[in-house]
Amino acid sequence: MRKLSFQKPIWNVVLLVTMSLLFINCSSSHDDEIIPSNNMAFNVADFSLNITRKQLYGDYLAIDFDVKNTSKTSYSVYEQGTFSVKFTAKSTDGEVFQRITYVDYVETGVTYSDYVHLNFSANKTLDVSTLTAVIVKD
Repeated sequence: MRKLSFQKPIWNVVLLVTMSLLFINCSSSHDDEIIPSNNMAFNVADFSLNITRKQLYGDYLAIDFDVKNTSKTSYSVYEQGTFSVKFTAKSTDGEVFQRITYVDYVETGVTYSDYVHLNFSANKTLDVSTLTAVIVKD
């Protein structure tokens, strides 16, 4: 009987060490990277970005924009991961305001149209001429 009770704690320790090693080896710093099944990684050069309208209201700038996929690859959040359009503008006193909007899917040759409101402090004056927009990989 004593032999059985001695083996049980050892077995628990072995099991704990084995499970710990399994969990440690399964983790990776690249777990969040998406490998597309079509072997086409995200490329900013595959898109054109055009601001079609900008209208200043009290404490926000309304921006209409188009993102066109100029490549031969349909882009999807499930294949290439997420990407976004980042809008940045400055107030007349130099304070920077920013807004990011995500794009989930754009087929080959298709134009994705959307709008965004770039909010800024009500006591500031936004300099619309400083507005920039860039596509970024998230």
